[in-house]
Amino acid sequence: MKLSFTFLQVIFLSCFCIFSSGCWFLVIGGAGAVGGYAVTRDTFEGVSSKGQEELLTAAHKVLTIMGTITEENLKDGQIKARVNGNRVTVQVIQINLTTSKLRVKARNALFPRIGVAQEVYTKIMNLIE
Repeated sequence: MKLSFTFLQVIFLSCFCIFSSGCWFLVIGGAGAVGGYAVTRDTFEGVSSKGQEELLTAAHKVLTIMGTITEENLKDGQIKARVNGNRVTVQVIQINLTTSKLRVKARNALFPRIGVAQEVYTKIMNLIE
């Protein structure tokens, strides 16, 4: 009786480890594809030789034309907007006095929209050139 109880504990712990290790997306059919897609990269970024203020001004103009700005925090270098139903976050990080990093993130609900992020990024960079 003691042996069978220990055996059941081992089986239960094995099943628990499989389902709690993140592999349950693969075990439950269909959810594996959605779960893998939801955690993919959704950010398009690059380094510019322009300053933080110039990039933020260009981002403000582009986002005003493409959609509606929902939140603006110029002190932290971040602008949030809705573009074609997607949540877009533009973040400008100043590296030094003449160099800044532009990061554009776009998501629709749980799903990343790298195409939208790339389009916004390209329009911002074209505007400052």
